[in-house]
Amino acid sequence: MIGGLQAQELVSSDRFLIKIIDRTISFQDIVYQLRNLKALNCIYDDALVVAYFEKSFISDLDKFVKDFPEKDEDVTKYLHDHTEILKKIRYFFKMLRYSEDQNKKVSKELSKLIHEGTRENNCQKSILHKDSLKTNFKSLIEMEIYIRSRYEGQMKGNKRNFDIIRPSIDLFVDSLDKQFPHEYYW
Repeated sequence: MIGGLQAQELVSSDRFLIKIIDRTISFQDIVYQLRNLKALNCIYDDALVVAYFEKSFISDLDKFVKDFPEKDEDVTKYLHDHTEILKKIRYFFKMLRYSEDQNKKVSKELSKLIHEGTRENNCQKSILHKDSLKTNFKSLIEMEIYIRSRYEGQMKGNKRNFDIIRPSIDLFVDSLDKQFPHEYYW
């Protein structure tokens, strides 16, 4: 008994992994964005976010999440052993944060197209919320819209060679990394 109340069983827990500016990213945030990246990759096989981080990022993130230790004492070592994926996670969430500030809103028409794409391609429906999209998936779509609006015009011709715009996005991400302070919770 605690203060006359019976202690409740812990239903869920989360762990904070990184702070970017004034926002803390938790393990659960990473799990949600992994789900969102898988869905984005399923719905749009030419998603620029997926092209930039590469499809291997999805499988690497999946492994990072699946192998994440349950015991607190094992987490610090695990994080130190996975600095490369943590760096990509940091870049991803900094881009997400920046694109949210750019007010590239997801239109009702786009939301409807995503609903249809999800159904047609047999993608996970967990990104959908009634006749809209889940908020954290909307954030990912806003990032996709931002990257397309900023860089897609640089890809010339019908070939749509992503490597043409990769150096520009690298410079953008590098400047974001310097501009947005971050802190790891080892």
